[in-house]
Amino acid sequence: MSTSLLRRGVPGATVVAHVRRRAVGAYDIDEWGLDPELVSLANPIFGLRWDIDVHGADQLPALGGAVLVFNRRFGISEPWVVARGIRQATGRFVRTVGVPDVAPIGPFVRRFGGVLDRTDEIAGLLRAGQLVGLPMSRDLRTRERVGQLEVERLEAAIETGCPVVPIALVGRELGRSWRIVVGDPVVPPVDGGPLAAAELAESTHQAAQVLLDESLPTSWWF
Repeated sequence: MSTSLLRRGVPGATVVAHVRRRAVGAYDIDEWGLDPELVSLANPIFGLRWDIDVHGADQLPALGGAVLVFNRRFGISEPWVVARGIRQATGRFVRTVGVPDVAPIGPFVRRFGGVLDRTDEIAGLLRAGQLVGLPMSRDLRTRERVGQLEVERLEAAIETGCPVVPIALVGRELGRSWRIVVGDPVVPPVDGGPLAAAELAESTHQAAQVLLDESLPTSWWF
């Protein structure tokens, strides 16, 4: 699936052709369940729902794995916004952690890039050169503070040597406009050690908080 197709959406006639092929099972999914063609078919719908402005996309690797850590509040729009925004800006898919291992929800969300919240799955994706979206914990009280990181999930970044990239998300759950601000990658320690993941989590948390502080608008109606 070409990057240009992902960015433009799929023309009407092409949609019909894709639907016909899918009706007879002529489509591919990868080993983690991603269905690139389905994402392309849904792209115009996502475009109607969210208008996303991405800053700092050049901080993301053009090739190879990375963990993208982002803040959230209610957690409904944020994973989809990150996946769509990064895909628009770079042409790369984001495999977001947190899919429930329950049918039919789990398999359906996997088609759009969702993956299980397991360290071994994250490590496998990073070794395969994928971008892995890792949401921070929810903070329902205020949008001015980023949540916490589950330290165990960053062990995969240390194990594979992949960078951890902090991302600040600014938007409202029922709003259309969102802003994604990508920060400088945090390189995991080479030597590891029992406190390496905790130190990496703290460094990433601080970097994400600074990004959010700098990115929040002065108006609460954004």
